[in-house]
Amino acid sequence: MYVKIGDREFSFYRVDLEILKTGIQDIFSHFDKKTIRELLLQPRYKNLKENFESNYKQFLDYPAGDVLFTLKKSGDPVYKLFLNNYGDLVYSQFVVKGNEALLDKTGLYMITVDEELVFAGVCANSFKLRFNQHIGNISPKCCYKDGTATHCHINAKITESLPNAKVHFKICPMKNMDESKIVKNAIINRFEPIWNLRFGREELYSL
Repeated sequence: MYVKIGDREFSFYRVDLEILKTGIQDIFSHFDKKTIRELLLQPRYKNLKENFESNYKQFLDYPAGDVLFTLKKSGDPVYKLFLNNYGDLVYSQFVVKGNEALLDKTGLYMITVDEELVFAGVCANSFKLRFNQHIGNISPKCCYKDGTATHCHINAKITESLPNAKVHFKICPMKNMDESKIVKNAIINRFEPIWNLRFGREELYSL
């Protein structure tokens, strides 16, 4: 597969997904690196500090994941204020299979569902690292406001698409990250991949 931008052609190589587990929920609940009190010291949670110190002080010194899961089970929606917009969805764990030499490179990638382009992004680190250890393996911290919303978003959309559709990553190795970002933006502007558009302003973080 190739994409033509201006007078240049960019070749993309398909890599397949191997689904290890699906239907994974409440990943945020496993975050135990910080207490609620410690989270509230971070800039992203500053606006929650007064409310929690006044109305939820009994939870301040417990692990954040345990507290948010307790609040969720009790029907209190305030737990969502600590999570990014995609931090409480259903996820899958997966790895990609393909040419190892290409997967060790950096560059531009696309995601297709039944051959329809749905997302475009760039990898400053290797494709293999991005796909297998980040997008394909959502960590508890990833679900929080200071985590990586892009990874949650893409994983959840892939999970939603399975098992009734064929999902593939397609990679275009490129060394120059500035050029990769320019081509990515050109692809988004030209083809309007639906996952990029729904991601809105947060798409700016899809490096």
